[in-house]
Amino acid sequence: MKKKRAADGLLARTGGIWTREKLTYLEKYSSAFMKAMGPKRAQGRWERLVYIDLLAGPGLDIDAETNGEFNGSPLIALAVRPKFDHLYLADKDSKNISALKARIPAEDENRVTLMRGDCNVLVTEVLKQISTHTLGLAFVDPQGFEVHFDTLAKFAKRRIDLLYLFPSGIGVRRNWRQSIESPQSKFEKFWGGPDWRELPVVKQATGVTENLTSDKILNSFVVAFRKKLERAGFEVQDEAVPLFTNMNNAQMYHLLYFSHDRAGLKIWNGIKRIGPGGQRTLL
Repeated sequence: MKKKRAADGLLARTGGIWTREKLTYLEKYSSAFMKAMGPKRAQGRWERLVYIDLLAGPGLDIDAETNGEFNGSPLIALAVRPKFDHLYLADKDSKNISALKARIPAEDENRVTLMRGDCNVLVTEVLKQISTHTLGLAFVDPQGFEVHFDTLAKFAKRRIDLLYLFPSGIGVRRNWRQSIESPQSKFEKFWGGPDWRELPVVKQATGVTENLTSDKILNSFVVAFRKKLERAGFEVQDEAVPLFTNMNNAQMYHLLYFSHDRAGLKIWNGIKRIGPGGQRTLL
């Protein structure tokens, strides 16, 4: 992902309309999550409410078309009211961490754990710091296949809601055919094993008996991946997942939602009824 210097002189990510859209979903859900769950802390239901973002970036984004600046996921989460008790923020890039650290308000520093490293390693360290009486929200926004399935499966074992940008267009569409010839490809860890090769749609698409549209192939991958995470431990998920496209209407991501509580899904479905641009949908 390209980077620019923001008005504060620090690095920022560049993004497009899909970037604003996915962040709008995060902002709305995290706010609704805290409004619903915040009072339950006083009731003794939850010890803490935490936010986890292990691909946090520098904290600020710049629109590639307009050069307008807007908050990235960690600054959005910091601004949510009621407040998260604690935020675990990380990135593999030390320059991103430096920029993010400088952008965290001084009054919020004591409720942030900032780390540098591979998200697939750090997830274990973070989960060790979270008690069984903690409820969390994890936002996972990869650029490609850097997040292993095992990492998501670890979230599934805890009381954590998950918003995951499944890299359907930017990852799966571009790489699944090449990955067939490479058992050691990144695709294997991303998927959590070689079983994706057994998907009927993959066998059909690599044969000579039937031609399938790329959209049908991608949708098949999305459905199969959701089922894998259900088996990993997430009891509740969104079945009508939002799809993000770029300015050329090419698929970029599917936004997957997972939880352990139907109350969370009810909140999520309410969020989806009002699209990122404020328009009401028919979901």
